[in-house]
Amino acid sequence: MTEYQSLFLDEAGELFSNAYDRLLAAEESDRLDDEAIAELFRILHTIKGGGGSVDFDHLSRYAHGLENMLSQLRDHKIAYQSGMAAFLVDSLDQMTEVLKAESQNRIDEAEYDMKLRRLEGKINEYIGSSAAPQPSPEAKAPSADEGFMLFDPAQIEAAQKSEERAIAPSAESGEKNEQNDRGEQNEQSGAQNESYERETGAYGAVKNASIRVDLNKIDLLLNRVGELVIANSMLSRFCERLESRTDRDEMGERLAQLTRHIRNLQDAVMGVRMIPMEHIYAKLPKIARDIAKKLGKRARLIHSGDSVEIDKMIIEGLNDPLMHIIRNALDHGLESPEERKALGKNPIGLISVAAMQENGQIVIVVQDDGRGIDSLKVVSKAIERRMVSAQQVVKMSDDEKNDLVFLAGLTTADTVTDISGRGVGMDIVRNNIAKLGGIVRVKSQKGRGTSVTITLPLTLAILDGLSVSVGDRRYILPLSSVVESLQPRQSMIQSNGDGSRTTLMLRDSFIPILELYSLFNIKPKFTEPPRGILIVVRAGGERIALFVDSFGAQQQVVVKSLEKNFRRVGGIGGATVQGDGEVVLILDPLGLVEKERELRRTAAR
Repeated sequence: MTEYQSLFLDEAGELFSNAYDRLLAAEESDRLDDEAIAELFRILHTIKGGGGSVDFDHLSRYAHGLENMLSQLRDHKIAYQSGMAAFLVDSLDQMTEVLKAESQNRIDEAEYDMKLRRLEGKINEYIGSSAAPQPSPEAKAPSADEGFMLFDPAQIEAAQKSEERAIAPSAESGEKNEQNDRGEQNEQSGAQNESYERETGAYGAVKNASIRVDLNKIDLLLNRVGELVIANSMLSRFCERLESRTDRDEMGERLAQLTRHIRNLQDAVMGVRMIPMEHIYAKLPKIARDIAKKLGKRARLIHSGDSVEIDKMIIEGLNDPLMHIIRNALDHGLESPEERKALGKNPIGLISVAAMQENGQIVIVVQDDGRGIDSLKVVSKAIERRMVSAQQVVKMSDDEKNDLVFLAGLTTADTVTDISGRGVGMDIVRNNIAKLGGIVRVKSQKGRGTSVTITLPLTLAILDGLSVSVGDRRYILPLSSVVESLQPRQSMIQSNGDGSRTTLMLRDSFIPILELYSLFNIKPKFTEPPRGILIVVRAGGERIALFVDSFGAQQQVVVKSLEKNFRRVGGIGGATVQGDGEVVLILDPLGLVEKERELRRTAAR
């Protein structure tokens, strides 16, 4: 594949995405307004011209027929009919298949010709059966008071027959008409190509001030900046040991300036890696539509937070989990149109996906208005498969029962289909989100719907941290999660009835205390909270108080993955290298909460 073909593939992906957005909205409302028709015509014209310019001739021919249909819609020569939007969506699906096959040089000519004939036949049906009536030369233009112009049924029938004759030529004239059509296309091709290049730039590449860069090169650049951060930290420590106060002050001023420059460089490089959520959202409505159609359901997917930016590496890891969640919502969550009507619900189910930034984290919430999770069914399946015991279930809260859907191999589907039923959905979601340093939670209300909340770090590369100490160990706590720190009085520390849980009473709120020395089996300096430090942090939608011996300075650190160099460790989000060369682990507040809960569940068993 040539460089120009590769460029066209990227641009075609965006064009198809825009077309799907328009058509899915039209399919839902069952109408296409003039603006949408004009936009779709421009998209198909661009795909046709761009495909032809980079030798994707099969795609170009396929787009040509649809372009003709939209041209007639745009010029009001034919009227929109119910089902046209669905036909255009299916036609775009076939176009994407043609583009994929042609780009891989594996076009099946016989199959392609058959599909092209079917497409042209369907287009001819639409054009022949929906010709818009044209006023006679004597007809008077309507005034504002007259409303719509009325036509004699005989005129409409005559216009339709005339249109049909024009569309369906006789066998004898077919070859001649085809030659004439080719000649007309050749005459127009120069003007069309000129128009296309004027609109989009040569070879289908949109003219803008951007270039495409391999992500590996950006990662390499970011690693180099990270090494600068470490070197700068080492210089700062060296500066502190200088004997002369004058030398220390002069050196400190220059290091402060260097630190600012490095920080600006980091922000600039990180900005290149950040991508808006709209890149993920672009394909979700189409996927939801296809799955709902296969299930015999009606659903609408809406999204918000399109401009929220997230690290490209996280976006790539987020694709599959989101697909699984939406597939589950459609299959298990939403009822059939008949069920929804009987329940007094809108027959069209609603799925919403919202993204937002909170305290240096990305929070993505996927909600549906379906039947909710049947916790009794989930529990029964889990007990049946010996994943939990009946004694454990008795002590579980409703949320903990719902969390059982994340167990590997658990499914509530009664039959196995190509969409679900194998028990490999939600456990994959949790594992993939965990690999990204995030956490996933489920809340459900029977008959009202289900909400799945994913909380992720904004980036996996660099973070601002707070140094904390427990015993002889040092850790970095992400500064974005820190709410406040304090040395509590004894009266602020409360215990539950059996003494198994300690909480902090802070401004009329009870905040659970997590003892880092217990979680990581470390010998601490202090075991009583009033003698140490409590750092209140946000972990997802809740607050916890981390009990540490002391804390140090704030610092910016370069995050190194543990999984790539060692293995995943619960409660640890990565590692970093300090200015003195020491490798320090980075705490993951969400992971700490999960680790503590798992320890409690194990103790209960």
